[in-house]
Amino acid sequence: MRRTFLPTVAHRILWVVVVTLSGSAFADSPVATLDRAAPSNVLFVGNRFIYYNNSLHNHYRALVQSSEHQFDTQPVTRSMTISGGHLPDYAGGLPSMLDSEDWDVVIMQGHSLGPISKAAAEQFREAARDYSKLVRKKGGQPVFFMTWAYTGKSEMTSQLNAAYTEIGRELDAQVVPVGLAFAKVTNERPDILLRMADARHPTLAGTYLAACTFFAALFKQSPEGLEYAAELDTKVATYLQRVAWQTVLSYQD
Repeated sequence: MRRTFLPTVAHRILWVVVVTLSGSAFADSPVATLDRAAPSNVLFVGNRFIYYNNSLHNHYRALVQSSEHQFDTQPVTRSMTISGGHLPDYAGGLPSMLDSEDWDVVIMQGHSLGPISKAAAEQFREAARDYSKLVRKKGGQPVFFMTWAYTGKSEMTSQLNAAYTEIGRELDAQVVPVGLAFAKVTNERPDILLRMADARHPTLAGTYLAACTFFAALFKQSPEGLEYAAELDTKVATYLQRVAWQTVLSYQD
């Protein structure tokens, strides 16, 4: 039986965290958005873009805890990650992970170059199609994590935007435009470093921005004003919250 979600005062939520290791132009948006306002059980599938900084899903969980959403059962959030993983690499472990819980949402993140590389793009799309069927068969909804451009490679933003938007439209699946939020902050506030010195992986501010963007997209609600700031400067956290919401609204228009 599917859960119902009751928006009331915040309360203490038990979250189960499992990390599995085996490991700026806006395009027209997909028509799909999440058909439930407050997903309870959420699975993140991806690589180091997720598990850096004590894992993206922990920060997403903390934002939810600091919001006014209450659930009638204890929510579960987990991440299934492989270092450097491409989307096809999860084929062996994903079915059993889908069987492990009644997932409302399964978030899928490809390798940062996978969707836009001539050598890997078709494999990315094939895996996205196969996984979306599996997720829907189990009663959940597939969601895609649009990743960000490398430092000094701003052209990647439009390429990733196009690739994720295209697969989202094809599969009638929601896309969370984290990469577009990164581009907006990079353009507006270059003093806020979102990527580490390697030009790819997220800093704490980058992970927090991603978490805020997921909160905004999945809950259809601005994260601005939530107390959780991931130990960032309050003004910086508030700005990142605002950008996340603005980006989600712009992408969905």
